[in-house]
Amino acid sequence: MKKLTVVQLSDPHLCAEGKLLHGTIDAWARLRAALHSAKHFNPDVVVVTGDIADRGAPIHGRAAKLFAKFQDKLGCPIITVPGNHDPQDSINEAFNVYRLSTGPRIANTVHEINGLRIIGLDSGGYRESQGRLDMEQLQWLSGLLRVPAPRGSLIALHHPPVDSLNAHMIGRGLANPEELALVLSGSDVRGILCGHFHQAGVGQLKGTNVYQAPATSYNTDVYAPQQILSGPEGSWFSLHHIDSHSMSSTPIPVRHGSRKPKNQQASTTKNATRARIPAHSKGRTP
Repeated sequence: MKKLTVVQLSDPHLCAEGKLLHGTIDAWARLRAALHSAKHFNPDVVVVTGDIADRGAPIHGRAAKLFAKFQDKLGCPIITVPGNHDPQDSINEAFNVYRLSTGPRIANTVHEINGLRIIGLDSGGYRESQGRLDMEQLQWLSGLLRVPAPRGSLIALHHPPVDSLNAHMIGRGLANPEELALVLSGSDVRGILCGHFHQAGVGQLKGTNVYQAPATSYNTDVYAPQQILSGPEGSWFSLHHIDSHSMSSTPIPVRHGSRKPKNQQASTTKNATRARIPAHSKGRTP
């Protein structure tokens, strides 16, 4: 069987037109650069694991058009799930246009890529400290997994079902990981792809591999004080290779080209060395 290449992007935190993320980061430029970088690896699918917007910014229509454009450029589907910064149902019919079916929420989707089933789950949590999968979603997922896919399944959701290394983020992942683990037990699920922590990491949920993706927007500095969430500037995506017997996952730095940013303000901040974001600032949740 041909090895499949899955590119995972996470946490772009896109702002409204003309605004920079935390006053320093051109999040749109970083997302575009990540998508251009992904093309180098000829992906079979791109998965975006939430926080498309920053703090509920009304950008989802524009983001859906950007993803549609890059679906054509990359020649593969882009699968999107919401995060805790995305209002309920903001990841709607304009996204996931290659889905085979939709679950209890509009962002619960099923795709199949050359025999690999990818199930997107909406873990919600908008303006809350944790995400959660409700009983209706878990029953829907259980029903899907009763029939194995030819090359197994991947789960994509925003909130990790394992804890973060960052002390400030402990307890801010998925609120009910045990319930998810029970559904996945004995299934064909080969891994869980998630975001939210702005930090690359791996773990296990009762035997199911969990991959926590770094962000395209900004990433956590593990050496910084607890009150600081972000550290040295950097934009990353993830590369997953899947064949019949193995799955490998690698964080990849985004390659920024020489294309000029759309506005001078973005240009003057592009090479900033650090974006310091207080973890306990009002309304601040990664």
